[in-house]
Amino acid sequence: MNLKAYFIEIIDGVTTLTLKNISKPSPKDDEVLIKVKAAGLNRGGFIVGGIMHGDREKPAGTEAAGEIISTGKDIKRYKIGDKIMGRVLGTSSGSFTEYALLKEYQLMDIPDGYSWEEAAAIPVSYLAAYDAVVTYGKLSKGQVMLITAISSAIGISALMIGNILKARIIGTSTSPKKISQLKNIGMDYGIITPTQQLEEEIIKYSKNGIDLAINCLGGSVFNASLNTLKYKGIIVNVGYMDGVFETSLDLRKIHAKRISVHGISNAFIQKEDIKSTINGFKRKILPYLGKDNYKPIIDKVFDFDDIDNGRKYMMNNKQVGKIIIKL
Repeated sequence: MNLKAYFIEIIDGVTTLTLKNISKPSPKDDEVLIKVKAAGLNRGGFIVGGIMHGDREKPAGTEAAGEIISTGKDIKRYKIGDKIMGRVLGTSSGSFTEYALLKEYQLMDIPDGYSWEEAAAIPVSYLAAYDAVVTYGKLSKGQVMLITAISSAIGISALMIGNILKARIIGTSTSPKKISQLKNIGMDYGIITPTQQLEEEIIKYSKNGIDLAINCLGGSVFNASLNTLKYKGIIVNVGYMDGVFETSLDLRKIHAKRISVHGISNAFIQKEDIKSTINGFKRKILPYLGKDNYKPIIDKVFDFDDIDNGRKYMMNNKQVGKIIIKL
């Protein structure tokens, strides 16, 4: 049986989506095969040198929600007919396809009452945000967290996790409309960027500085974020939406204030790290996502055959939250 699947190819230095016909895959012993119902778009999948990591072609898409139609012999907890969500990382599949493979350790149950589209919005963005906010950020109740480019999918996920942990949240965006919208879903203070007074605005709200900075924007705001951290503050770099990959640092500030700097990427991640993140997310965050006020924010849904327009929409930074592909 042949099926449709999108691949990402690097052509003249640009990532391009190509539709191909491939054979229906069979699961390995520790894998399940799902009928894909919805999949999430993620910026990292389209950045040359990002998820490609040197390859010129890869199956496109990293997360999906769907129904299990076949299982490997070692699968014990899940069965045919189960509705699940997860990342396809570690398999030969992408998620922009009719049928996809997922490793058992990547599988998560879909919260009650979720649509396929809502479920597909969780695995990549929420797990990355969990690592940023909880694993490395160590955020706790009452602390102050800054999220730059907060309207991005990971930014919104970090906002939701921050709300669950009852932290105070500052967000930045270039759009006054987005700032207003996000104040209605739990952001405490918004800053319109770019601004020369970013540090002053952060201190204006936080008074004594911030505990955690989640930098989804990139190098253009790295120093301003770092400079407003408290003693033993933490900065986690998640993305480079501004295209700025380098910035100068005053190591004396990091040294004196005992600041911790972390990065979030799957480039060299190990299986045990993935398991730890997923298991922690299942325990600490996923149970709360069944409540309406903590559901993922979906900006727009595109049909499978319209996926490239979805990609263009995302790369133009128009969204608030997640962009989903529906099959």
